[in-house]
Amino acid sequence: MRISCGATLSLAVLSFASSALAQTPEQPVFLDEIVLPTELRLDGVQFGGISGLDYDAANDVFYAISDDRAQNGPARFYTIKLALDGSEIAGLDIASTHELLNAEGQSFAAGSVDPESIRFVADTGTILWSSEGNADGAPEIFEADLDGNVVRTFDVPAAYIPDADGKGIYGNQAFESLSLSVDGASILVGTENGLMQDGDKATLEAGSPSRVAVFDRESGELIAEYIYQTDPIRAPSTEEPHYNDNGLSEFLALDENRIIAVERTFASGYGNEIAFYIATLEGADDVTGLETIAGGDVTPMDKQHWFTLAEGDFGLDVDNIESISWGPDVDGNRTLLIASDNNFNRAGQFTQFVLLAAPGL
Repeated sequence: MRISCGATLSLAVLSFASSALAQTPEQPVFLDEIVLPTELRLDGVQFGGISGLDYDAANDVFYAISDDRAQNGPARFYTIKLALDGSEIAGLDIASTHELLNAEGQSFAAGSVDPESIRFVADTGTILWSSEGNADGAPEIFEADLDGNVVRTFDVPAAYIPDADGKGIYGNQAFESLSLSVDGASILVGTENGLMQDGDKATLEAGSPSRVAVFDRESGELIAEYIYQTDPIRAPSTEEPHYNDNGLSEFLALDENRIIAVERTFASGYGNEIAFYIATLEGADDVTGLETIAGGDVTPMDKQHWFTLAEGDFGLDVDNIESISWGPDVDGNRTLLIASDNNFNRAGQFTQFVLLAAPGL
């Protein structure tokens, strides 16, 4: 399915305040956006819930995962082709839909999976994808072929598995983030907020100690764990149902030690605000094997603010950004494509793809 882009916004440079150190990249440059309506259906199945996105450079396509809990259609990911005219998005082609199958090769039952992030592995032609919770609420990590068949699963540490004693992930706060290391040897996954035994979820007064787990790609073994301290929630809610949150919604490996981290705040009546950070593993304490960090003296990952995308910037109605991926080069610069999860909500939400140039990356 091909969708043409409507009116485009002019080229503009992000001008947010930054506490950049010497190693922090230049501010990115806004190129264009394309918005897909929540009413869009493919073969009768609602398109949306885009919670993860990754670029296959050899084939010039993106793989986008839906966080549908097999309730609006099968658990699935899409192959998407972005058509560019110079630095503008000329159109978007949803080329194919692929069902994600469980380890037994069967369709996931409704509510038994919560797909959140996806990464393409070029040397094997497979995808890595994370689920925020199965039917028992436990997070999972899969490797699958492009037909959605499971190649292998990864053993998630017991500290992440929720239990009756109040340990493990908070509900809907697990593996939102997943990235391959730059050399492809490691797989990084991150929780949206801290584990229950590590600390509270983010509030207006304090952030939350998200965990970043590192797995050896070849063996599948856990080799390191770090703490990423999120920001507090950036704004109070002003409307019913008076809900607000902030968490680590995605990250992307930048170099050997650094990631681009995406934190998304939402508050009813306020909307969305998306903060991008450059965070480093270097100097952070390795907490591998610690069931809890509560009461301990743990050095988290250092992070430096890169830029923030707030409501109205560039005339954008910023929605629920949960994805970040490299994209095709434009005018000699690397690009980033970010995308929003519309939550299958027809009351004002939509699927949004925003293209940014990243000079110097």
